[in-house]
Amino acid sequence: MTTTPAIIRKPGDGETLSVVGDQMRVLADSASSGGACAIFEETSTFGFGPPMHRHARDDEHFYVLAGLYKFSVNGQESILGPGGYAFAPRRSVHTFLNITPAPGTGRMLVICTPGGLENPFRVCDRLAKEGNNSIDAVVAAFKQHDLEMLGPPLSP
Repeated sequence: MTTTPAIIRKPGDGETLSVVGDQMRVLADSASSGGACAIFEETSTFGFGPPMHRHARDDEHFYVLAGLYKFSVNGQESILGPGGYAFAPRRSVHTFLNITPAPGTGRMLVICTPGGLENPFRVCDRLAKEGNNSIDAVVAAFKQHDLEMLGPPLSP
């Protein structure tokens, strides 16, 4: 018998966070998954994506639901559309960029194992709501989760 409760999310349900230009809908977080994972639906428009970075704590899986994304994982670049998948193991240097032609929107399922990445995402959302969009505040939030920013975002 499991002690972790079941999770059921209907379309649109769940906490939505603004994270450096992307919208992240939390489908499962560390608390609801017993620490196993954090799962997000990422939605963004053309030209949005994080800077090049590295996670020390978690592996990150990306499954493209809609649109086109450019990925870079340890120097290997690829463009993926719906049904495409990328894996960024912990300590890999990686990023992605939505290259969906305007006015299109891209969507991905992002799975992080173990859970915890929702914590700096929540800090970024709070900072955005407070009007504090300084890169220093965002970098500090991610550093608390052992996520290191290493360079600029990809270009389209």
